[in-house]
Amino acid sequence: MSTNSFQDDINWLLIRASISAKHRLLKTADEYNLSIMQALTICLMEPGKTLPMSAISDFLVCDRSNVTGIVERLSAGSYIERRESNIDRRVKTIELTQSGIKLRDKLLPKVSDEDAPNLENLSQEEINTLKAILLKTISTKIPGTV
Repeated sequence: MSTNSFQDDINWLLIRASISAKHRLLKTADEYNLSIMQALTICLMEPGKTLPMSAISDFLVCDRSNVTGIVERLSAGSYIERRESNIDRRVKTIELTQSGIKLRDKLLPKVSDEDAPNLENLSQEEINTLKAILLKTISTKIPGTV
């Protein structure tokens, strides 16, 4: 593949488009003294819903031992609570605490701002179309999310 064809390759275009969103997430995470993976975990969780830790591992596409570290740090910050599943004691579940919900409420608007520089050239109709297309491409979903 020559370098000129990168503009025609959908995967490279998605990567390039996502870089500014990743920088915004990284900056926001840093403001709250979180790693990018911690911020993603907080943002992915739904208030009032428990998730198995394996779901976070699957979504973040990382080793389960990495998720254990992420969860331990978020738990130490009182943002999430970790427990054994009521159904299977081998399964560890996590849930946002009140502090975690408040943090999520602060993070999400900063990360999902549609007025972000990388979207400023799109009309609302184009943004809605792009959302619909991207939702069709997402293969790994957290239970209870879109």
